[in-house]
Amino acid sequence: MATDQKKSKMEDSLAKKNPRPILAEELIRLPELQKSFIGVLKEKKAISKAIAGLGPILPSPQHLKRCSGLRIYLAPVDKMNESAEGLKKLLSDKGFDLTLFEDELEILEVVATPPRTKSQMEYASKFWPVNFHPDLNLEALISESLFSDEQLASLEFCMRLAIAAAKDSAIGSSECNGSAVIVNPDDATILSIAASSQDKHPMWHASMLAVDLVAKVQGGGAWKLIQDSNSETDTLKRKLGDSLPLRYPESIFKIEVPKENGLSFIAKDQKKKQESRKEFDDKCAPYLCTGYWAFLLQEPCSLCAMALLHSRVSRIFYGATNPKTGILGSRATLHSVPGLNHRYQVWSELLRDECEETLKACRTIDD
Repeated sequence: MATDQKKSKMEDSLAKKNPRPILAEELIRLPELQKSFIGVLKEKKAISKAIAGLGPILPSPQHLKRCSGLRIYLAPVDKMNESAEGLKKLLSDKGFDLTLFEDELEILEVVATPPRTKSQMEYASKFWPVNFHPDLNLEALISESLFSDEQLASLEFCMRLAIAAAKDSAIGSSECNGSAVIVNPDDATILSIAASSQDKHPMWHASMLAVDLVAKVQGGGAWKLIQDSNSETDTLKRKLGDSLPLRYPESIFKIEVPKENGLSFIAKDQKKKQESRKEFDDKCAPYLCTGYWAFLLQEPCSLCAMALLHSRVSRIFYGATNPKTGILGSRATLHSVPGLNHRYQVWSELLRDECEETLKACRTIDD
């Protein structure tokens, strides 16, 4: 019994360490139900004939199986103006043999949309059999088992850099404050580290600065965050590349980033994806942060979230929530909004307690 309790405590401890995925609403909510007409066959041997006859007249939705025992799915009630007699007339006029069915049609509720997750599939199957092929990556994401202990250690290393950057350097506002770290997971390179500097410019949120520093690495950048007398772009890029990560403000330079930084497991996880990533880059370039990961002390506001979206980061990890203006879980889930031309994956609560304590100590221009 004592061993079981010890094991349970250990499991609870590990579960608390895992970052929590911020999922689109359609992955969380239960599928909506829709009343549908069901025909009841008189004999089991008529199943094949009934299915073949119904196919050209009333195609079955792809996510629903046509048959459940002697019951045959026909059509949504609202599509038939809630008239069983009208449905029978349609079938008769199209040459379907109604004598295969019992006289009265049943009305049952079935799911109106395809299940996306195992839990949705289990719910849907209580009402009517469904066709379902699980997305293993999505299921791992939902179960919070996507990252191994080694990968989790790499994620925590990056977040601790963000914590260190925010402790002495972040000056934001009550709406958005903290720090940002941007990493290239393909080669485990930390590209930029930035802390909010809204005392110097209202747009200098941490994410905005971190993205601009990445632009500097690539020979661009909208703001003069790093001074360099050499105007040759290629030489500048090479010179800056030798001094990664780029940082702003200057006080962040005191943070030591060891070469043996524990990110090898991120790179190892990405190796098999690099070939398809190159093909993706060729199609989607030029975008500043295509495929990069961002680590944020606090959930981003709309300005930061959109900057990361437009720069094409692939994953965002944040520690503290932002109830006031956060739009990756608190006020909205931007990455699930229909019509966006890019979507990133989002995790929250990575080193949450440490991030929250750090955020409380950060200075704000509102003070």
